[in-house]
Amino acid sequence: MREIPTDILIEVMEDVIEDLHGHVHRVSDLAVDLGAGIGLGNADLDRLALAGILHDVGKIHFDPRILGKPGPLSEDEFELIRRHPEMGFAMTRTRLEPKVAEAILYHHERYDGGGYPFGLEADNIPILSRIVLVSDAFDAMTSVRAYQPALPVDFAVNEIRTNAGTQFDPTVVDIFLEIAAVDRLPLELVS
Repeated sequence: MREIPTDILIEVMEDVIEDLHGHVHRVSDLAVDLGAGIGLGNADLDRLALAGILHDVGKIHFDPRILGKPGPLSEDEFELIRRHPEMGFAMTRTRLEPKVAEAILYHHERYDGGGYPFGLEADNIPILSRIVLVSDAFDAMTSVRAYQPALPVDFAVNEIRTNAGTQFDPTVVDIFLEIAAVDRLPLELVS
């Protein structure tokens, strides 16, 4: 297995994805904090750090105009975007540790089976993916995006709390809420 230098991938990703640097590092930081709170060992925390940074690597195949579109995506555009976990997995599966590549592949699977690309549910979704999902969702809600302004932190925390057991793993949400209660969530610096 040959490791991909992550700095090269991040450079390529930055050419395509707006606010990539901030987003992937906030996702990575929160994922590691959640993993530590659950009691994962150092090897899994290292995997989470890398999966958090590379979870959207499959998006480098997409037209930046779609990724930065200010309004709603068309059905075809949305279907294309839904393929990014599989594309990221295809790019990394022979180059990164299997658990990292799997975390990328399954990071949009929902706890209730309503996610993508395979509709996995509950413990059939690797724990690293369940953690990245919460981290990614929180950052997506609280960051400025082409299609929406940053939502208030309290709103995002409540959305994650409300969707525990449906979209999100309840155990991961419990740790997330503990981190939120002590004001340790990584946030985009909005000027």
